[in-house]
Amino acid sequence: MENQKENKMDSKLIKEIINSQEPIAIMKYFEWPIFSNDYANARYTILRIDKKHNDIHELNIPFNLVPFILSKTGCFTKVLRLSEGIVWERMGFRELVKSNIPKAKIHQLINK
Repeated sequence: MENQKENKMDSKLIKEIINSQEPIAIMKYFEWPIFSNDYANARYTILRIDKKHNDIHELNIPFNLVPFILSKTGCFTKVLRLSEGIVWERMGFRELVKSNIPKAKIHQLINK
């Protein structure tokens, strides 16, 4: 029951973030199960800037919200497309990251 409550709160927060004017990025990436190299699971994450702590927060998007997120990507700019995934940004997210977040934290996120 508590887990359902958490999911509803996360879903509400994700929708608020997507519908806001906050600079964010949406990242689609693939996870390959250990037992198979032929099958990949697509995962989606929202990246937000925390200026107070000079950090980037990640918010995983539940599968039930993926169609909602994909319907909103038309309002974003596709900034990166690789075989490992896609990144969309809004309102100059990359430039804000470059100017506000220490390079070590950026590399830490990239190398995850």
